[in-house]
Amino acid sequence: MNEPMVDKTERRMHIEWDEQFTTGMEIVDTQHRGLIHILNGLYQSIGDGRGEAALEGIFGELQRYASVHFDTEERLLKKHGVAPHHRVGHVIRHVAYRRRIEDLKARREGGERLIPIQVLAFVSDWWREHILTCDRIFETLGGGVAGGKAADAAENCPWPAR
Repeated sequence: MNEPMVDKTERRMHIEWDEQFTTGMEIVDTQHRGLIHILNGLYQSIGDGRGEAALEGIFGELQRYASVHFDTEERLLKKHGVAPHHRVGHVIRHVAYRRRIEDLKARREGGERLIPIQVLAFVSDWWREHILTCDRIFETLGGGVAGGKAADAAENCPWPAR
């Protein structure tokens, strides 16, 4: 029997740390765990009927997280000698995410009523996809492997940013 769409959507929104998210680079994995905590906090707020109120601060929190995390990733890519065109592709994804969050925040501040579950769906889906594709490059870097394997991992990131 098919399960209701709401149940599938809810399962997609609440994220449990899973080994599939592990990159092997401790700082990246620790930051990803922090992000999951932020996202699950929004999920909980929505479930408790406080979604609208939670949107008040979530954009700033997501922007602060992205600033620290993306800076970490970009420094690591450079430090480990990842080819410039792969680094640029990763940065393009980061810029697209930042712009989308800025746009959502501006729309909310401009009086548009955003639906909390839709905001959570975008953010959860974006991060899940980014961690499971683009951030796979850190698996090779975490083991101290650079060059060919890192380039192969970077090739698996679905460029360009959507």
